[in-house]
Amino acid sequence: MDRGSSISFGRYCRYAFAASMASCIWAAPAHADRSASAGQTITIPTGSLRSSLDALARQTGISIGMAGALPDLRVRRVDRARDVTEALRRMLAGSRLRAVRVDARTWRIEQAPVPVRARAPEHAGSPVPELVAGDIVVIASKRDERLSDLPASISIAGNAALGRLAGSRGLVDVMATTDSAFSTNLGPGRDRIFLRGIADSAFNGTSQSLVSLYLDDARIGYASPDPDLRLVDVDRVEVLRGPQGTLYGTGALGGVVRIVTTAPDLETFAASAAVEGTGIANGAQGGAVDATLNVPIVADTLGLRASAWVETMPGWIDDTGRDRRDVNRTRRIGGRAAMRWAIGDGWSATLSGVAQRIDARDSQYATSGLSRATRIAEPQDNDFTSGSLTIKGPVGKFEVQATTAYVDQEFGSSYDASILAPSLAVSAPLAYIEDRSASLVSQEVRVSDPTARHPWILGATILHSTSRLDGRFIPIGGTATIAARRDEEDVTDIAVFAEGTQRLSDALDFKLGLRGFSTVSHLEQRGSNSDRENANRIGVTPSATLSWHRDDLGLIWLRYASAVRPAGISRTAVRTDRRIPGDELQSVELGWRVSLLGTRLKLQGALFGSTWEHLRSDTVGEDGLLGTVDAGNAINFGIELGGRMTLASVSLDFGTTLQRARLTSSSSTTGLDRDDRRLPVVPDISARLTASKNFNAFRLPSTLYATARYSGRTRLSFDPFLDRPAGNYATIDAGASIDRGAARWSIDVTNILESRGNSFGFGNPFTLAAATQTVPIRPRAATLRLAIGF
Repeated sequence: MDRGSSISFGRYCRYAFAASMASCIWAAPAHADRSASAGQTITIPTGSLRSSLDALARQTGISIGMAGALPDLRVRRVDRARDVTEALRRMLAGSRLRAVRVDARTWRIEQAPVPVRARAPEHAGSPVPELVAGDIVVIASKRDERLSDLPASISIAGNAALGRLAGSRGLVDVMATTDSAFSTNLGPGRDRIFLRGIADSAFNGTSQSLVSLYLDDARIGYASPDPDLRLVDVDRVEVLRGPQGTLYGTGALGGVVRIVTTAPDLETFAASAAVEGTGIANGAQGGAVDATLNVPIVADTLGLRASAWVETMPGWIDDTGRDRRDVNRTRRIGGRAAMRWAIGDGWSATLSGVAQRIDARDSQYATSGLSRATRIAEPQDNDFTSGSLTIKGPVGKFEVQATTAYVDQEFGSSYDASILAPSLAVSAPLAYIEDRSASLVSQEVRVSDPTARHPWILGATILHSTSRLDGRFIPIGGTATIAARRDEEDVTDIAVFAEGTQRLSDALDFKLGLRGFSTVSHLEQRGSNSDRENANRIGVTPSATLSWHRDDLGLIWLRYASAVRPAGISRTAVRTDRRIPGDELQSVELGWRVSLLGTRLKLQGALFGSTWEHLRSDTVGEDGLLGTVDAGNAINFGIELGGRMTLASVSLDFGTTLQRARLTSSSSTTGLDRDDRRLPVVPDISARLTASKNFNAFRLPSTLYATARYSGRTRLSFDPFLDRPAGNYATIDAGASIDRGAARWSIDVTNILESRGNSFGFGNPFTLAAATQTVPIRPRAATLRLAIGF
């Protein structure tokens, strides 16, 4: 049997047990089957809307729900209501919500229609209040859900966090504000993101990413680096930690990062623009301009929202060999547009697209302080294009959504390979140029029931990824080109998934998920070690969560989850043993998200542990070219602690991660370090603390913040010949803003104390083993920004 498709007896038993549990998830508990008898009255105690609806469902046996999150309403006591209709009418009085009967035992809560051009009288009741911080609506579970109800380790970077990214508005910068999130520092458009200690390598090889990246509902990454989209007109970024194989499929071993953009407004015209300037100590100057426009083309029916940006990121690395300063200057230009059509009867369609181009004049590593010496420039680029169509709406009492997406990413690198000129019998200087492309087509359809007492979701996905790599050596000043390698990989993944929740008691829920998948991979490598391999894999990735929830306290959960990566091929192993089995990761976490002292103190965290089989790692071969090895098996366990405390006008946001990510066994076919078993990139300890204050300056709303971050010691690679110490540095940032009408002025200063340290990345793979290369953290930088809304 093919190694990639075999399933051990132990795994089969585990899967069969999960499947048998799934068969009972749709059966309602016995007490929920009771219906109100004739003459029985209904009494609902005072409480939140959520707890009141739960009480009504328990007494009457009905199913009731609402698309999206329930508002944080306080419901007065209902005494001796004659039937469900009267109970719901009295519960929702003055809320601008209404209850609609779907069938004999099912009700839906929805917004009550407001008459057009009619002004509501002042005594008609207050509008539905906005959701409080704990009731942010998130879509990480692939259906609208309150953050306070979601039993998962998730961080939300909203307006406050995104507003502090002036001068550095990429996804990597958001990771610095998130617990247990890390990234490399190779440069814009070249970085890799890692979550919860699940990291394989700092090198940008051909392995599938360990974190799934999404732009709204469209997957935008598979076997490619973070495209580093500039976060303009973004509502929030959701970071879901831990394996998410059940809902998100292959590659989500570390978790999921979802960028949620601001949706088109069908009613109001709006526009905004911003300009910023950045200067770096002992470096260059740069700046950016971005703008956003929202146009209701047909009121309440059709709307367009578009944004655009152009940015110059200043350099700070000098090249003494060519007598050039600030060589790592980078330009980023792009735009995004979305058109939304409210079709009618609750149906809508959203067509969106984004395009961005990143051009780095040179790479950003150094060999001495903030400088290096090379014979030729080493430019980098990343061109990203994506389009998606999402259609959703009700079918009876069900909510249906279908998303089709296409992604094309082209990225290239150039390196000074003069060190290889003698062995290739050519004259120096010699350049190595590598062009890579990655295209991705995906289709997902899912169905859920927002009215169900036991929430569930069903779905199916199909994904096709094509990756190509073309590397060649070119003598500078010559005409001959020496082909180095050419790799092609096609992956097709088909899957079905289901997840549902069973209410065990008033406060206790059990959630079970199951995903069945079939992955077919075709891998071809040409060059000195030409080879072609096919790999098929069929399997399941289950998940199970037991959660306890109380509105006045919070949420505690115990979760098991799993995820996989498809098989691969090693360029560095012997020809008879080049197949690399697919990764398998299983994790258990005990998590919590609670509120104390009213709402002044919010705490979140998790105790976690994971096992990782057949850890695939990208590495550099003796020829300087990137390859892939089976590093062995690994474990990671640790604790995440974070929270937010509000004291009058001052807020403290804090977090720390303590973890131990280690190899437990290494592959006998690779020359990995037998003594140092740490996983690369992720440190054993990291911490952050942000203090912010809202106040009035000159009678104008103002804010002030300061942030301190520490990243512990880590390493670059498993290979002792390539390994370099990294991490073990701290930085302090600060900033302020002031609002005057529709204008906001802000200033942000990063790395105020001019800390020095080697961050997580590498420079030139051809000289990595022969020279001490570092990727310095950026020196002190100041950014002044002006944003205006119209």
